[in-house]
Amino acid sequence: MKLLIFSDSHGRIDAAKSIIAHLEGKVDGVMHLGDHDTDAERLQKMFPSMPFYIVRGNNDFGGTAPAHRMVTLGGKRLLMTHGHKHRVHWNLQTIAYWAQEQLADAVFFGHTHYPTKEESGGVLICNPGSISLPRDSRIPTFAILTIERGRMEVAIMEYDEKTGIKRRC
Repeated sequence: MKLLIFSDSHGRIDAAKSIIAHLEGKVDGVMHLGDHDTDAERLQKMFPSMPFYIVRGNNDFGGTAPAHRMVTLGGKRLLMTHGHKHRVHWNLQTIAYWAQEQLADAVFFGHTHYPTKEESGGVLICNPGSISLPRDSRIPTFAILTIERGRMEVAIMEYDEKTGIKRRC
C-alpha cells in the first residue's frame, strides 16, 4: 500500500494536481493535512476514484473536515492532524506523546512547512512539508508512505515543474 501525503496547499493546487495525475494508479490514497482542506476536496472531485483522507488546519474555516483523524490502512494506525495544537514549531515531543496515547503507529502533521521524518517511542513522525509554500527551499515537498508486510517507510519527495518528482530523503 502507498499513500501520497500533502500539507499546506494554501489555495494553490497545481503541483498537487500534477503529482496525483503522475502517480494515479501507483498510490492507493491521498492524505491532506490541512491548511486549505477545500483544496483537497477540489482535488478529490478531479480524481474521484482516489480515496482522500482530510483534516483541517489553522487556516481552515467552515469546512467539514475533522481537526484530527485516525485511519487504519495496511494494518497500521495512522494519526492525522495539522499540528498547530501540538507545539510542532518548538519540538516533536508533544505530538509524539499524543500519538503514543492514541496507540498510533504513525502520526502525520503539517503547519511548519518544513519536511521532517523521525521515530520516537516506536511511532513514525512525519511532516511532508508544504506543497505550495515551502520554507526551507523554493521546491514544494510531499511524502509517500509505503506499508508492506507490516513495515512502514516514508520518503520525503520534491516536485519541480521542470525536473519532475524526485526523492529528497
